Amino acid sequence: MLGLSDRGVERFLPLLDCRGSKSSIDRDVMAAGQRAEDLHRQAPRMRVRVLGVDGTGAAMAGADRGVLFFVGIGPGGGLIGVQAVHEEETEKVRRHVAKVMAEVGAEELRTDEHSVYERIAPEERHRLCLTPWRKSKGKRAFDLHRQAVADRAVLEAQTMEELLALLRKKPRAPTAPEELGRLVRRYINAHKGLPGKVNQLLQHVERTWEKVSDDPADPTNNATERMIGLTFKIRAKTMRGFKSMKKALAHPRLAFFLRGQDGVCDLRKVI
Repeated sequence: MLGLSDRGVERFLPLLDCRGSKSSIDRDVMAAGQRAEDLHRQAPRMRVRVLGVDGTGAAMAGADRGVLFFVGIGPGGGLIGVQAVHEEETEKVRRHVAKVMAEVGAEELRTDEHSVYERIAPEERHRLCLTPWRKSKGKRAFDLHRQAVADRAVLEAQTMEELLALLRKKPRAPTAPEELGRLVRRYINAHKGLPGKVNQLLQHVERTWEKVSDDPADPTNNATERMIGLTFKIRAKTMRGFKSMKKALAHPRLAFFLRGQDGVCDLRKVI
């Protein structure tokens, strides 16, 4: 609860006239996490309109393991589940995501642009997170602008400046703006060199523009990113990584349980 390492908790307990070894604390946290997971499984299945999915790495015993987070976005949302699946395991990811979508009755899937999330839900029900999309396209446009300036390609540099302005514009147009279509037509027949790279970027932006979420509540999938940070990444850094996948999966559920409802939780259920 204090966000300390097991050794840190061991040092803190004497202040409460209590004793506990690092190993026993580790076992207690593991057991509490398993009880929190059991409570979650026994509870009525959460129903959500938007399912947010994102993966993160888990350094363990010298190897990079993958963990997939499922979060309900919007009112009544929260941590739905955690799976030991790497985003590179395409079939496993797609199978798990499709299963969770069906279980929670999600109308929409919200993810980043990773190709593993394609073809899980119908195209009109799959929306891309705004921030990663804007960031990746902006970085590519900035790199091409810098190359164009170095090559003294005035038109290409101007085109990338116009694209960057469109990407940064707020509020963001729900449909591809006419200015973008004009830029695409300008390079439609370019296939080689710098103009070819500009053409590829412009067409990709136009093709994905309407797939990006325009949900006023959380277009960025920030709920999922926040859940990963609060229930997993901060703890992993404090502990210098989890020692086993079992512990890595138990902790997010325990951390979410401890946050409670309206800031209150019943510790007797897991202790």
